[in-house]
Amino acid sequence: MLKQLFGLLLLAPMALAQQGSAPAPAELRLDDVVREVLTANPALGRAATLIDAQRAHVGQTGVLPDPSFTLSWMGNAVPFQVQDNDPSSYRGFSFMQMVPLGHKLALQREVARQDVAVEERTRTTAQRAMVSDAKAAFFDYRYYGLALEVTGRNRQRLEQLAEIAEARYRVGKAMQQDVLQARLQISMLLQRTAALEQQRLTSAARLNTLMGRPADSPLPAAEPEGDPTPLPALETLAPLAEANDPMLAQEASMTKREDAALALSRRDGIPDLSVGYMIQQRTGNPTMQGAQFTVNLPLHRDRLRQEVAEGELRVHAARQGQQARRLEAGYELRQAYAAAQTAKQMTDLYDQAILPQAELARDSAQSSYTVGNVDFLTVITNYTAIYAYQLDYRRQRADYEIAIARIEGLTGELNSLDNLRSPAPNPAPSTSPNAEPSSAPAAPEAH
Repeated sequence: MLKQLFGLLLLAPMALAQQGSAPAPAELRLDDVVREVLTANPALGRAATLIDAQRAHVGQTGVLPDPSFTLSWMGNAVPFQVQDNDPSSYRGFSFMQMVPLGHKLALQREVARQDVAVEERTRTTAQRAMVSDAKAAFFDYRYYGLALEVTGRNRQRLEQLAEIAEARYRVGKAMQQDVLQARLQISMLLQRTAALEQQRLTSAARLNTLMGRPADSPLPAAEPEGDPTPLPALETLAPLAEANDPMLAQEASMTKREDAALALSRRDGIPDLSVGYMIQQRTGNPTMQGAQFTVNLPLHRDRLRQEVAEGELRVHAARQGQQARRLEAGYELRQAYAAAQTAKQMTDLYDQAILPQAELARDSAQSSYTVGNVDFLTVITNYTAIYAYQLDYRRQRADYEIAIARIEGLTGELNSLDNLRSPAPNPAPSTSPNAEPSSAPAAPEAH
C-alpha cells in the first residue's frame, strides 16, 4: 500500500504538467504562419536591429564637435613653473570650440533621420516580401497535402477497378492485360505519391525556415480551404500599388536622403568658425587673458564643385531608381493579376464543367466495362484523365492564392478592401459527388 501511494505521489506532478501543457495545434493556420514569420524570422529581427542602430546614430549627429583644452607653460623645465623676472615665461591654459556655420549641424541631423527612414522602408520591404513568400509556401504545402489525398482516393478507386478486372478475367470475360494494366496504373500512382511526399517535405522545410524554425520541424496539416480571396479590378489595384508598394516607398526615402546630403554638400563652401579663450600667468606680471577667432578657408573650389556634382548625380540616380521601381511595380502587378485571372478562370472551368463531365464519363465507362460494353483501355483513359484534372484543379486554386499574395505584396492586404472589390459572379456549385474542395493545385510537374 505504501509503495502504491509513493508511486502516485511521484506520478502526480507529471500528470499535472501534461494537463497544463498546451495541446499541439490540429491544423496549420495561415494567420498563425504570418504572425510567426513577422515575430520569429531572424532576417526581420536583423532589420529591426539595424533600424535601432541607425536611430542611435541620429543622436551622434547635429551636435557641436568636442572642444579642445590646452594646458601649457614656458621658461622652466619643471612642469608648470615659470622663471622669475622673465616676461616671456608663463603658465596657462586655453579652450577652443569649433562652430559649424550655415546650418550644417541641422542638415547632418536631417541626413541621419533620412537614413533611419530608408532603413524603416527596407524593413517594410523585407516584411512584405517575407509574408508573400510565406503565403506562397503555405499554399504549396497545402496543395501537396491535398494532392496526396487525391492520389490516395484515386489509388483506392483503381484498386476497386483492378478487382473488377480480375473477377472478369477469372470468368473469362476480360483479358489478363486488363489486370496488368490496372496494376501498372496503381504502381504509377505509388510512384507519384512518393514524388508528392518529397515535394511536400520540401515545401514544409521552406515554410519552417521562413517561420524561423529548423527545417525539419514537424508541421500539422494545413487548414481547410475557404472561399477564394476576391480579386478587385485592376484599375482599382494600380493606385494602391502606387501608394503602398514598399520598394517604391524605399526609393522615395532614398531620394529624400540624397536631397538632404546634396544640401549639406552645398554648405561645405561656408567657412566654419573656431572660438578660443586663453589665460596666461607670469611671475611679477598681471595675469593675461585673451580670445581667439579662427575660420577655415575653403579655397579648394574644384573639390567643392566635384562634391556638389557628385551629390546632384546621386539625387538624379535616386529619382531614376524611383521611376524604374514605379514601372517595375506596374509590371509585377499586371503579371500577378494575369496569373490570378487565369487561375480563377481555370478553377471555375474545372469546377463547373470539366470535373463533373469527367466524373460522369469515368463512372459511365466503369459501368459499361462491368457489363462488357467498352474495353478496359477506355476505362483507364478516363481514370488517368480525371486524376490529372483533379491535380490541376488543386494546383490552379493554389496558384490563384499565390498570385493574390503577390498582389498583396504590392498593394497591401486585400481582405481590408471590401469596398474596392469588383463584384464577381458566384460559380455554380459542382454537381459532381466527388468534386474536389475548392483548392488550386497544378500537376507537380507544372509546379
